[in-house]
Amino acid sequence: MSSIFDRFELSSIKRMLKNAKAVHDRSHKPTLFILFDMAGCILKDHVGYMEYNLFDFVNRTKEQRETYVNFDYSQNLFKTLNDTAYTGIFNDKLSFNRLFKDYLGRDFLDVGNSTYEDFEKFCRGKKKIFAKPADSCSGKGIYRNFDVDGSADLHELYDYLKEHSLFVEDSIVQNEKMSLLNPGSINTVRITTLLHNDEAHMMYAILRIGLAGMSVDNVGSGGIYTLLSKDGEIINPCWSDKTISTYTKHPDSGMELIGFKVPYFDEAVSLCKKAALVEKHVRYVGWDIAITDKGPTIVEGNPLPGYDMPQNHFVSGSVTGLKPEFEKILNS
Repeated sequence: MSSIFDRFELSSIKRMLKNAKAVHDRSHKPTLFILFDMAGCILKDHVGYMEYNLFDFVNRTKEQRETYVNFDYSQNLFKTLNDTAYTGIFNDKLSFNRLFKDYLGRDFLDVGNSTYEDFEKFCRGKKKIFAKPADSCSGKGIYRNFDVDGSADLHELYDYLKEHSLFVEDSIVQNEKMSLLNPGSINTVRITTLLHNDEAHMMYAILRIGLAGMSVDNVGSGGIYTLLSKDGEIINPCWSDKTISTYTKHPDSGMELIGFKVPYFDEAVSLCKKAALVEKHVRYVGWDIAITDKGPTIVEGNPLPGYDMPQNHFVSGSVTGLKPEFEKILNS
């Protein structure tokens, strides 16, 4: 319970009121009623005020509310399905690359355990490389592309990478159609799989789209997202946590989003289902997938996938949550 109370106590009152106003404007129900109902959901149902808005709980019956995956249920899935002795592989980016190298579609190099000659050879023929922290501590926050063409000082770059405990991999060049969404960022698909009885099930797929000036598609950085159909198509509006608004067109380019279909989507689902069989001690994973001209490639895996985005009423169009879908598989 302490984690829920902490979330409630640390919640921004201003943000809570903003969400309550959005619910009021949509439902025309009294704001005071909404605030009391929000507080009750936080304390009894373990559903935060933002989730209250996203799940459209103001219009949900008690029975419908009980179908939603909440904080506790999500944590229980993680603890039940994922052995924490093995989840560290997913948090250590270099270990992850080594384990899932057959599914990355790109080369990588552990600079910290490589000579300059190894590094120079890796960079040969490339224009850019991408650097990541080799662990969760050193090099924290450094995720960036580096030019390695003829004008680059490779000796200086090599020293910098070693100093900050970074490893490098080939830069991802996304599919031209995916770049139409936002050319400045890799617009990824989060495909979540559940492994049960040695069979991988796709639970849902989320498309995340960056905005102008963003180098990442991260929702927390202001990006937008939507739930994809089983065929990989946008059929409902995109959502922004920052503006608490929906979008049928890209906020910057004006591109029509409804009807957009992710290329190589079936191949991406198949890739994730195969990857889900590699480490069977971790059965519940959200795979971040980039789409290149050659097909899908895994960027990283998350053993604690979020539960709010796929249940967002405004991007799913559903009046029920995902809990029945999980229980149907897990009880089979």
